[in-house]
Amino acid sequence: MTFNVKGALTALVAAVALAATSACAGDSEAQTRPVVHVPADATLDEAGAMVAPGGLILISPGTYEGTLEVSADDVTVRGEDRNDVVLDGGLTASNGIVGTGERITVENLTVRNYLQNGVLITGVTDDSGAGIARGPDGYVPSEAPPPVPGYLVQYVTASNNGLYGIYAFNRTSGVIQHNLASGGSDSGIYVGQCADCNAAVTGNVVVRNAVGIELANASTVSVTGNRIVDNRVGISVLSNYLEAHGPTQSLHVAGNVIADNDQAETPTHASGGFGIGIGLAGAVDADIRSNLIAGHENVGLWITSSEDFAPIGNAIGPGTWADNGLDIAYSPSEHAPGTGNCIESGTEVTTDPDGIAAIACEEPLPTGTYTQPPAPDGISFADVARPDERPGLADIDEQPRQLPEAVELPDVTSIDIPSADLLAAGS
Repeated sequence: MTFNVKGALTALVAAVALAATSACAGDSEAQTRPVVHVPADATLDEAGAMVAPGGLILISPGTYEGTLEVSADDVTVRGEDRNDVVLDGGLTASNGIVGTGERITVENLTVRNYLQNGVLITGVTDDSGAGIARGPDGYVPSEAPPPVPGYLVQYVTASNNGLYGIYAFNRTSGVIQHNLASGGSDSGIYVGQCADCNAAVTGNVVVRNAVGIELANASTVSVTGNRIVDNRVGISVLSNYLEAHGPTQSLHVAGNVIADNDQAETPTHASGGFGIGIGLAGAVDADIRSNLIAGHENVGLWITSSEDFAPIGNAIGPGTWADNGLDIAYSPSEHAPGTGNCIESGTEVTTDPDGIAAIACEEPLPTGTYTQPPAPDGISFADVARPDERPGLADIDEQPRQLPEAVELPDVTSIDIPSADLLAAGS
């Protein structure tokens, strides 16, 4: 019998290579799981790398430091108890949860004390793949990447965060619902940089922020059925060149309680805004109707320009207006004058200039003289009183969410004016 040394060596090398490949595959599979339990299977910082696409990260009650970063698609991050699962940045960590994958769900937990954002759902990443949002170390707005589809943030309490409580950036087809956002130095809830956001912001409680809800270069968004109270500014809508896709267009705001947004015990607004229900700055084709807008020291609704973006085609429908220093102010700048803006007949309001509610919609509106008075000093986001507990998900299981490709936005013409106790504690 003749032994073929060359053939034996070839077979040995092939066998070793196959074994090594199998071992690596096994190691890789061992690193991704359909369900990752925190802390039983992984720490908060480890869980994002361990979850498989389409998987679930389930977090047990407890207080966790650090950041959870999720880059896989179709992942659900779920707390077992909204009020007892607490991600706490300790005023040292930047972000609580960062989601960059497609169709990300975050639900039923609390994020607080982060220097930047409680929950960041973003379609922009840096060279290392980490999720980022706007900022001087970001990108040129004209070179913005395509938006990433799909997100759901619900039953989250985001409090005492240095920029935003819940931040959706460069994303499309998203829902932000049933959350509580409080103590944000910029805003409680933010949607930005999306030419077709296809986003619904609904049923949230937003209190004691510099701005309650902020939309920047965010088109096709509906803001409905929210309680937006005790902020410095209730809703801020703006167009700018800091981000891509300006101006903000096709916004719908209906059925919200927007009240008493003149709370001094809040973080100072970067632009000095205070005592304002809704600010529309350079917005196009916004539809504002069926809201309760009350109790603002300065103005219930202010329509103005932003940089060289003019307010165009905005419609103010009937609603309830009460106890505002002024209900509606219309004061676009000379270099970006507004056109086609309309206060629909039947809306009884005090205005600047006086009488613009009686002008037919096809007629141009004269420009008023309203300017923002100085705002009172604010407090640190870390010192804002923590919000009360809110109910979470009734049933907790180990099934991830399956999000739709697109979000169906509501027909705001069918939404009624809410009662003053909408989403109030105990209501």
